[in-house]
Amino acid sequence: MSKGENKNCFVIMPIADCDGYEKGHFAHVYDDIIKPAIDKTEFNAIRADEVKETNFIHLDILKKLIDAPIAVCDLSTRNPNVLFELGIRQAFDKPVVLIQEKGTPKIFDIAPLRYLEYSKEMKYHEVLESQKSLQEAIEATKAAEGDSGNINSIVKLMALSSPAIIPNLDNSNKEVLALDVMRSQMNDLKMMMEMMVHEGRKGISRRSSIAAIEYERIVNKLDKISSLKMDIEQADREYTKLMRDTEEIMMNCGGELDHRMFKYLMDKIYRQREEYFSTR
Repeated sequence: MSKGENKNCFVIMPIADCDGYEKGHFAHVYDDIIKPAIDKTEFNAIRADEVKETNFIHLDILKKLIDAPIAVCDLSTRNPNVLFELGIRQAFDKPVVLIQEKGTPKIFDIAPLRYLEYSKEMKYHEVLESQKSLQEAIEATKAAEGDSGNINSIVKLMALSSPAIIPNLDNSNKEVLALDVMRSQMNDLKMMMEMMVHEGRKGISRRSSIAAIEYERIVNKLDKISSLKMDIEQADREYTKLMRDTEEIMMNCGGELDHRMFKYLMDKIYRQREEYFSTR
C-alpha cells in the first residue's frame, strides 16, 4: 500500500459478553486469533469500540466500517449489531472474511459463501493454525477484490446491479450523511440481510422463492430506467408499471417478511421516480 493509504482491517464481532459463552470469550478470540492474524498482514486491526475520534461516534464508526479496505466478521452469535455491520459491508460490496466457531449453524444458506472456523477450546496449536488460516484468508480476499468470482460478495453472488454508494464525509455534511444514508440506504440493506437470513431457514416456500425472483426483476428494471435516457412520458409509464407490479405482489404476499420487503421496494421506486422527474 502507498503511504497514507487506509490500512485498517475493521473487525466485526461481539464486544460485550454473550449468553452461552464464558466471560471474556470473545475478548480472547480477538486477542489470541483475530488481532495476531491481522498484525501479520499489511493491515491494522480496529473495532467499533476503538473509534473515539469525535462527537459523531456512530457516524465515524459507519465511515470507518465502509472505508476499511478489508474486514473480518465473526458470525459465532446472531448478534444484531454484528449482522447490521456485516450488512453495511455487503451493501457497499466491500471485502470481508467470515469466521465462526466450529459447530455454529450457518446463518446464510448460500453455498458459495465460505466461513473460516476456529475451535472453541482454543488450544495453543489450534490458535496458531487459526491465526495462519485467517492471515491467508485476509490476504486472498483482499487480492480478489473486484473479481466477479468473489465468493464472499452477496452483491456479486445475487447478481445485483450495483452496490450502495456513500457520499463524501466531511465536517460540513455529516448531518446529510446521517439523514440520507441512515434512513434510506439502511432500509435497503436491512431488507437485503433479512432476505439472506430468510432464505437460509429450512423449508423455504416456493412462494418466497418466487417473491425473491420478482424482487430481483423489479430492482433490475428500476436500475435500467435510471440509466436509460427516456422522455418523461415513457419514464412515467415504466415507473407506474413497476409500482403496479409491486403493489400486486404486496397484496398476494404469503408472509410478513415478503410484504415488508416489497414495501421497502415500493418506497424506493417512489423516491427514485421523484428524483428522476426533479432532474428533468
